[in-house]
Amino acid sequence: MKLKLLAASLAVISGQALAGYPVTVLSSVPITSQVVPALTSIETTLAEILTTNTEIGSAITQASDKNTAVLSEGFQAQRSADNFGRETDRLEKARDSFTVPDSICSESASGVAKQVSNTAAAAQSSLASGSGITNSAIKTAVSSAPLLPAQEDYRSAAIHAKYCTSEEYALYGGTELCEATSSQPGGDTEIRSVLQGSGAVGKDPDLTFTDDQVDAAMAYLRNSSKHSVGRTLGKGEIKTATGWRYQGLMTQYKSIQNAAMQPQLEMIADSKPNADTKSALAEALQNASAKSYYDDTASSEAQSTGEMSNREFESFEVGRRYANTDYETDLQAMDGDNLMRELIRVQSLSNWIQLGIKNEIRESNIIAGQALGLNADRTYQPKMEGLMSQISAGTAK
Repeated sequence: MKLKLLAASLAVISGQALAGYPVTVLSSVPITSQVVPALTSIETTLAEILTTNTEIGSAITQASDKNTAVLSEGFQAQRSADNFGRETDRLEKARDSFTVPDSICSESASGVAKQVSNTAAAAQSSLASGSGITNSAIKTAVSSAPLLPAQEDYRSAAIHAKYCTSEEYALYGGTELCEATSSQPGGDTEIRSVLQGSGAVGKDPDLTFTDDQVDAAMAYLRNSSKHSVGRTLGKGEIKTATGWRYQGLMTQYKSIQNAAMQPQLEMIADSKPNADTKSALAEALQNASAKSYYDDTASSEAQSTGEMSNREFESFEVGRRYANTDYETDLQAMDGDNLMRELIRVQSLSNWIQLGIKNEIRESNIIAGQALGLNADRTYQPKMEGLMSQISAGTAK
């Protein structure tokens, strides 16, 4: 207000007294003392406001950067988790598809099946020659040259004394032919000695035989299939024409007799402990389901020696799949390529067993052909001998 009055006064004075004269203002107390300090204070306040705004902007920028970093780290962690999950899933699928499980269920059978079969086949000829028979009387009866039928009958009776039944003991017990009831009654007269192993009446079947069971089975084979129709000739007797013919007939008879013995020889040889099964069993029993089935079903001979017969080994391979609930649990846990592998193993085992059946059918056909030939001999030989007699006598018409 004072400034305005001062300006008006100056204007009046200038207009009235000093009109036409130039004026120079050298100083102004109000401007210097009031206006300039106010402007300085305003400038300081504006500088402070600018500094505050700058700091606020910096704080906002830093907060934004922190939020961006946190979000970026979160997204990166999620991507890493997703990648890990996908990688784990791929590895799990690869494991299911390409890893052979511990429940091998087992490939061991296919690895040694041929060796086990060959060993059992080799045992057939050994048994026929008496090797592998521990009882000396049975060994001599099986391997020695034929004696007169009467002498062979005495042998059979003497051998049977070891296999006396309770019924026989009640009739003639205490004699040389039945001193006591045997622990293997009827072992030389009952076919179960070949099929299931000799032993007490009512015992469980055995597929792997002990030495005593092998002896009993061979005694049954001799009584049922290895009969004597005549003795072996000496050197002097065989040189004659009649001796030659006799030896020819004996040779023909032995060939038929050998065929009659073959099925039983195979069964007994397949029932003997087989060393080739030992490593395969050790591998298979690493699997829990196979071990449990083995503990429940393996013969006492197999459990004590670690070896099975060819028969029991094949039965074990089939049974631990078909008759074993633990294996069903293993099977349910399989999928993908592992399940396919196990199905192939099962089919391969089935094919192997079917091949064995085919071979047995062929052997049976051979024996059936020999039986047909014997029937033909019995039918045609008398007729032909009658006609030959007429021809030799010169009475043929």
